Amino acid sequence: MPVPRCVDAAKAGCGEGALWDVTRGCLWWVDISGEALHCYEPATGRARRIALPWLISALALDQNDGLLIATARGLGRVDPATGEIALLHDPEPESRGNRLNDMIAGPDGALWVGSMSEGARGPTGSLYRYDAGRPRAMMTGTTISNGLGWSPDGSRLYFVDSVPGVMHVLENGAWRVLSAFDALTGKPDGMAVDARGTLWVAICDRGQVLGLTPDGEITARIDLPCEIVTNCCFGGSDLRTLYITTGTFSMSAAEKAANPQAGGLFAVEMAVPGTAPYRAHWPG
Repeated sequence: MPVPRCVDAAKAGCGEGALWDVTRGCLWWVDISGEALHCYEPATGRARRIALPWLISALALDQNDGLLIATARGLGRVDPATGEIALLHDPEPESRGNRLNDMIAGPDGALWVGSMSEGARGPTGSLYRYDAGRPRAMMTGTTISNGLGWSPDGSRLYFVDSVPGVMHVLENGAWRVLSAFDALTGKPDGMAVDARGTLWVAICDRGQVLGLTPDGEITARIDLPCEIVTNCCFGGSDLRTLYITTGTFSMSAAEKAANPQAGGLFAVEMAVPGTAPYRAHWPG
């Protein structure tokens, strides 16, 4: 496999939420623990950091190219020029032991949002589907609702619950377990799907992104020069660049000094492109 290169040595505590913005030609991502929104423009090499008032964990685009965010206080929309956040809805207003974590827009404009137990204390999370701003729980009893991805034809939704290490798939209205990760393969985190249907899954504690067939068989591996690998998405003008976020949240000061690229944004050129992200149809 090609070797990833670091394109933004941001030293993020917990890089996440990678999202390619076709209209703006940039890669959005977040630092959860650093309470920041990041933007990388591959055409110029420019990288920006926008400080936010509280943590955000995931991003999606709406039908007007607005930037939707999953935050510690529910769903919102952020103005990337100012960092100002407008809150939209919280599916769990009475459950402050949870927070939102990952999300993705679907081919029909629905927004899928997963919650997690803060600190991963127990299976109190859920996966919600928002239609016209109204949520419906599609799965409950998750611990860290994490990676979400669509098959190229939009018929399958893949969904990772990181603590038990399980990848679920929703197809024809029914859930089933596609793959169970173990101590050897590591803890699955965020993910992306390429145009041939290969699943690229960030392995949070192994310094890798694994390539899986649509049936869950591991067939490829991308190694990174840092252990904590959190998320990935396809981007670039031809959607052939896999962008990968990393973190430093469990590293000692000595480990950070020895690995200055940890917490950075990486890019690797892929043989097969990805697909552009769907946009959520949010009211207003």
